[in-house]
Amino acid sequence: MGWFILSKYYRLTDEVPVYAAALLFDPRKRIAYIKQNWPKEWHKDTIASATAFWRKEFNYEQASDHPSAPTSMPPPLAKKPNQLAILSKKLEVRTINASDRDDFTSFISVDATDIPPDCTPLEWWCQPQQRKPYPKLSRTAICILSIPAESSEPERTFSGARRTCSWDRLRITRKNIEMIECTGHWLRQGLIRPLHENGMDLIGLPRSEGDSQDVDDDSGHYFDWY
Repeated sequence: MGWFILSKYYRLTDEVPVYAAALLFDPRKRIAYIKQNWPKEWHKDTIASATAFWRKEFNYEQASDHPSAPTSMPPPLAKKPNQLAILSKKLEVRTINASDRDDFTSFISVDATDIPPDCTPLEWWCQPQQRKPYPKLSRTAICILSIPAESSEPERTFSGARRTCSWDRLRITRKNIEMIECTGHWLRQGLIRPLHENGMDLIGLPRSEGDSQDVDDDSGHYFDWY
């Protein structure tokens, strides 16, 4: 009976490929973990759904911040190639274009690697050494591995947002609510520190005396929250 229940919930993960993707993004597991520990009949569908999820949701070109190059003059008409040039072209070794490479398939197919015991897969992906060779893949991994494993923390955050938006503070915009809840959570978790604790300066923290600044009502609510 126990295996029946476990199999039932395992099969539900087919509808949500994020679970399998989280395993594949773990550098200690990758595709070898699934092939070693999951039933063989699950391998093909699981990997295919995770790959399709990556290609549909994340494998797209990012908008470039650099201005486009000015349009140059059209090149002169090429001369008709001779037979020697045609033969040389056929004998050239065809290389794989970097833009055509599937980073997801390349990453999960290599051997698993160990990471330091005090380093989580999410922290590993946040390192510049991983983000530079895999810019799109690292953003995908960070997005997926940041999903809470349980719903308890999101529910607590949701309840806290309701206390923040009391009946006499309903003018707070959605953007400010997000700022308040995220900053408060980061402070409670010790991820950031305010300036008076030798940490980073936070937008919205009250300034010292003599450094007064006019604020609107919404910003005032932000100060009251602290």
